Amino acid sequence: MNTISAKSARIRRQVKRVHSERGTTMVELLVAMSISVLVFGIISTALVQFFLVTRWGNDQLIITNDLQVASLWLGRDALESANFSPGAGAVYGTLNWADSTHQYRYSYNIVDGSLVREHFENSILQSTLQVARHITNQGDVVFSTSSQLLSVSITSTSGDESETVDLSLAMRSH
Repeated sequence: MNTISAKSARIRRQVKRVHSERGTTMVELLVAMSISVLVFGIISTALVQFFLVTRWGNDQLIITNDLQVASLWLGRDALESANFSPGAGAVYGTLNWADSTHQYRYSYNIVDGSLVREHFENSILQSTLQVARHITNQGDVVFSTSSQLLSVSITSTSGDESETVDLSLAMRSH
């Protein structure tokens, strides 16, 4: 009978221990959930801000690149050219060398929304290059001349960001 009573006493102790162990209360559960929601809210806000700043930064880089590349090509071509002939339609105009062997025609590509530079040598097309890829409308690029000064205004747009640069470029004198 000793073994039975020892087993019985051991079972009673285990049952008491199971009943005496405390579980999680509703208040503890609510506090843990509140802390979890607060931490998740802070982390998600930081992630949203990160992606917004990254998108804004990428748009700014795209615009800056467009305007710099267009400025470099236009500046180079203007220095080599003796005059500017205004174009019609999608063609803004052509920069001509004094001996008429080279021409640089600038136009708007409506399909790509870009400013395009075409190099002609003896009236034969040598190369075509997109110098600004984010030109929303044909009116976002304006060419005008005054004596040997070529003025160009270019507006580049990416996402919600937009920037305009006004260039004054000297052409080679006759």
